[in-house]
Amino acid sequence: MYLLIQSAFKHIDVAVTSLIDICDQLSEEDLALTPIEGKRPVGELLSHLSVICRADVYISEGASEEEMALFYAENQVHSLSQIKQALIDNQMYLYQRYRQFNTEELLHVTDSYWGASYSRLEWLLEIMGHVYHHRGQLYTMLSLTGKEPKSVLFK
Repeated sequence: MYLLIQSAFKHIDVAVTSLIDICDQLSEEDLALTPIEGKRPVGELLSHLSVICRADVYISEGASEEEMALFYAENQVHSLSQIKQALIDNQMYLYQRYRQFNTEELLHVTDSYWGASYSRLEWLLEIMGHVYHHRGQLYTMLSLTGKEPKSVLFK
C-alpha cells in the first residue's frame, strides 16, 4: 500500500513543482488575466490550486459545504509568493496526513458533503486528478493569452 501512496506523491510532486515553475514565469499583473469569458482569472485559479491538497483532505474527512466555504474564504492567497508557499505548505500537509494512515485506514470509505464515497486511497487519486485538471486549465488559459508556460509538465 505504501508504494501506491508514494507513486501518487511522485505525481503530485511533479504537478506542484511545475506549478511553482509556471508561477516563476508570471508577473503579479498576469494574475488578473481572464482569457475565457465567464471563467475565473488566472490568480483565482492559482489560489484555488494552491489549497487543493489540504482542502480535498478536509472534504474527504467529512467537512461540510459550509465548513469548506469558510476554509476557502480564509485561505485565499493573492500574490505569486503566497501562492507558491501555499502550494508547498498544503502539499506537505497532505503528505503528513497520508503517511500516518495504515492499510486499514487507507481502505476506509469516507463521504463528501455532495455524496461522493471513496476510500482514502481513492481520495488521494482524486486529489491528484484535481490538481492536474486545474493545472491543465491554467496552461490553456495562459496559452490563450500568449503566455504559454515554458515548463516541464511531466517527468
